[in-house]
Amino acid sequence: MKNEKLTKEEVLRRVSADTWMEAAYHSMPKEWQDRFLRFCTGKGGLPITYDPFFKKIFDPEICPERLSRLLSLVLGRKLKVRRALPNEGTRILEEGSLLIMDIVVEMEDGSIADVEIQKIPYCFPGERAACYSADLLMRQYLRVKGEKGKRFSYRDIKTVYTVVLLEKSGEPFQEIPGAWLHKSKQGFDTGLKMEFPQRFVFIALDMFQRVSQNKVKGELEAWMQLLSSDSPEVLFRIAGKYPVFREIYEEIEAFRQDIGGVLNMFSDALRILDRNTVQLMIDDMNEKMEETKEKLEETKEKLEETKEELEGAKGKVQKQADEIKKQAKALEEKEKKIKELENLLKGKDH
Repeated sequence: MKNEKLTKEEVLRRVSADTWMEAAYHSMPKEWQDRFLRFCTGKGGLPITYDPFFKKIFDPEICPERLSRLLSLVLGRKLKVRRALPNEGTRILEEGSLLIMDIVVEMEDGSIADVEIQKIPYCFPGERAACYSADLLMRQYLRVKGEKGKRFSYRDIKTVYTVVLLEKSGEPFQEIPGAWLHKSKQGFDTGLKMEFPQRFVFIALDMFQRVSQNKVKGELEAWMQLLSSDSPEVLFRIAGKYPVFREIYEEIEAFRQDIGGVLNMFSDALRILDRNTVQLMIDDMNEKMEETKEKLEETKEKLEETKEELEGAKGKVQKQADEIKKQAKALEEKEKKIKELENLLKGKDH
């Protein structure tokens, strides 16, 4: 059954009829009000890269097959989500904030995947991903060792995947304009064969949009279009080409009718974005403070060098002054002797 498209006037009428919805709507910035109205009236797509919307489409408890398919295509191996893991365990304290995963799932082969969504380009993306991965690895180690006890072997540790979706990628990704999917696997420069359980994947969705130009070459690109495009027509097109997207398309179309649910998700998304923006500002300030500190240290070193040079120059000047004084004294003594000789000659003449 096809859902009727709502008009802007009908959406606003429903919003004004409910006190909470009206307050939530007017508390949003104008840009977000427009996005909300565009979605409800069928003119805009679902902003899936915001946490609440992503979890609605890819909830591993409700529709694990979607996340399984996406991860299988991204990682290049067939994976099946067994269950979602709680976002708890070892939490890494980072200057007052906690690193908390977005979606963490365990696969049927025992491997673990963290799917992290980033709306804004955080500082130190590699270091952050390493912290997420280390946290997951430690959680797995403690859990498996607790379950197996003395039977535990490090062979029981399975691969940990850290998949980071970037809506706006930072400077490192911009330096490689032709690439949007980046995979990392640890290795040795000598060719030494040794297995490490950590894998990293960065997906720059903005770079994908530049490279793809709305063209879909395969199913992986179709998933990327779902994640990065705001056009309902794009989703309709890929739903006609790949049956796996048909259910998602119908689900999103039905969701447009739930004005209260949509508004609640937009409010949650805005709250999370505000929190992350504040964190980004803190990171930027910390980075600038570190840069300023480094510059001050360099200036201090240069001042110390200049001071040493001045001390050395001062020593040379003092030495020269002492030499001049010594020479002046010697000259004075010579003049004195000359006068004595002159007086002696005058005495002989008389």
